[in-house]
Order: sequence, then structure tokens, then C-alpha cells
Amino acid sequence: MSATTVRDQSLSEEMIDATLADSFPASDPPSWTLGRDSYPEKEPATAMIETAKANSKEASIMNPNIGLSEEERVAVVKILNALLADEYVLYTKTRNYHWNVLGPQFNDLHKFFEEQYTELNVVVDDVAERARSLCGWSFGTLSEFSQHARLKEHPGQHPNAREMIANLLADHETIVRQLRKDLEAAEKHHDMGTNDFLTGLMEKHEKMAWMLRAFLQAESV
Repeated sequence: MSATTVRDQSLSEEMIDATLADSFPASDPPSWTLGRDSYPEKEPATAMIETAKANSKEASIMNPNIGLSEEERVAVVKILNALLADEYVLYTKTRNYHWNVLGPQFNDLHKFFEEQYTELNVVVDDVAERARSLCGWSFGTLSEFSQHARLKEHPGQHPNAREMIANLLADHETIVRQLRKDLEAAEKHHDMGTNDFLTGLMEKHEKMAWMLRAFLQAESV
């Protein structure tokens, strides 16, 4: 074989090892080859199978195993999102009245409306997070809230203080009535956690309605 042919021939790992063995003290196995076989390349088919198994395991982890079927969870999340839309409209309306109330009891009502919208802000967050805890998506845009809310807004109108209170009272009572239906629906879907959650919300709205009703009993408003 000519020198040119030898130079052009690709060197194999065995040829490299043999050259190094002649140059350095022998070891068993040669120290420069240690680790070469520790991480053998996987066959493409094996790598694909292992990737599929990893993806399947991740999907299993992300799919909640909480005793509710997919159909039941989707139905309850739908209930929660409709409630979320109503809660956000009521929160916005209460804040609107906080800004725009007039009359001799301005200071008292200004503070009172602030207390109520502050509590409603927490309610909105709780409802959204309840939907997310069931691996559902929560509404998060004004468009969605407007489209799905059952409460009505009255843009461009500026009622007097008494009408403001009466409007908020009617909305709280509407939500309470709706919650009673939602409680039955959650129980039907075997979601006692959401049933308990909605019961707590209903009690909050009943208390806020009572406070609004108490204001209306004062003739000076």
C-alpha cells in the first residue's frame, strides 16, 4: 500500500488505541479509553420509545386524579366561569358607585362601597382559582365577562344613592339565588369541594345583601 493511500485512509479508534498503547505505559483497560463505552449511543427506536414513555408519564401527572371525571370537571368549571363573570360585573358596579355616589351620606357610603368591592375583589380571585384548581381555564378578559355575565350593567346612568344601594342589593340577591342552583349542580357532578366553596360564597353574599338592606331602611338615604 502506498504512503498516499495510508494517509488518505480514515483512522479507526482501534488504530488510535494501538498508537497510544505504543507511546504510553499499558493499563487494563487503557486509561484513555475509560468512559468511552459508559454512554453507548441509543438506537433511534429505543430513544423514541423512551421519549414517548416520558411524555406519557408527564401527561399522567398533569391529568388530575381527584375522583372526578373529565366531563364532571368541565361542567363544574363552566359553572364557576359563569359565576366569575357575575362576580366581576358586581365588583365593577360597586366600585363605580363608590366613585360616583352623591348625597348627605356620601362619606359613609363612599367607605361602605369600598369595603364591599374590596371583599368582592377577593371573591373574584377565589372563584378564578377554584376553576384553575380543577385544571380549567378561568375567564380573564372584559369581553368574556360581558358575554357570560347574567347581571346587567347600566352604562351612562348615574342613579342617586338610594337607587345605587337598591341595584346592588338586587344583584347580590340574584347571585344568591343562582348559587342555590349551582350548589345542586355541583352536587350532581359529585364535586363536594366546589359545593362547599359555593356555600361559603352564598353566605358572604347574603351578609352583604343584609348590610345593603339595612341602609335602605334609613329614610335619609
